[in-house]
Amino acid sequence: MRVLVDCHMHTQLCGHATGTLAQMVRAVADSGLIGAVMTEHLPLKPELDPDGIYAMRGDIDEQYVEQLRRIRGEWGGVGVVIGVEADWIASDPEWTRESVHDARAKGVEVVLGSVHFLDGWAFDDPDMMTEWDNRDVQAVWDEYFTQWCAAARSGLFEVMSHPDLVKKFGHIVDNALDYYDEAARVAAETGVLCEVSTAGWRKPVNELYPHETMIELLIQRGVGLTMASDAHNPSEVAYRFDDCAQVLYQLGARQIAYPQREGRVTWLEL
Repeated sequence: MRVLVDCHMHTQLCGHATGTLAQMVRAVADSGLIGAVMTEHLPLKPELDPDGIYAMRGDIDEQYVEQLRRIRGEWGGVGVVIGVEADWIASDPEWTRESVHDARAKGVEVVLGSVHFLDGWAFDDPDMMTEWDNRDVQAVWDEYFTQWCAAARSGLFEVMSHPDLVKKFGHIVDNALDYYDEAARVAAETGVLCEVSTAGWRKPVNELYPHETMIELLIQRGVGLTMASDAHNPSEVAYRFDDCAQVLYQLGARQIAYPQREGRVTWLEL
């Protein structure tokens, strides 16, 4: 039996998920996992999230850290790492840097890096999907991976999340391999971990984030991988993890990473 952890999940604190922190940790335990990284969305610049539907509101809520510390003490058999998911804001990287540094100062232990906005457009929001009709898909992919690689190079993040999120609604380019190869090269050069997310199996594209081709490139380059459900309610915790672990093993992975505080990583055998 594989020993697994879920390294990406959200709660009702972000405005577009359900379930409390305690309910999510209970779901982790009920799923037979040995641990999890709780990763609520770090607050965004107000102009990107005026209605508080994408992330925690205001400055990072210190109660978030305190609640997770308390829960960690109560669930001795389940390892709980205090994390956040932070958006890379290409137009204001210094804001991103200050936001992440502030979160760490308040007790956050692991930070996931993500790209969800392209020039203010939340390209993965179903309510914003019609904007794809006005965009050149190749240009969107180009801008997305330019930002993703810049975020990976920033040194701000332990893990880069759902690496090819840009494909969520099925917008695929013929030369995806070029983007995957460059992203894998950057990840290897910087030493950042990359997430393999089963959330893609719940979305219109119906495949892992990232595509198996990119996963194989990451493995070949020696990039450490995490497993994640990107759960937005307790029922999604560890979503299809056995299937994901099997895919990773078939592609050549033999370990997955469990990021810890102070930059440490625990490696789990697949």
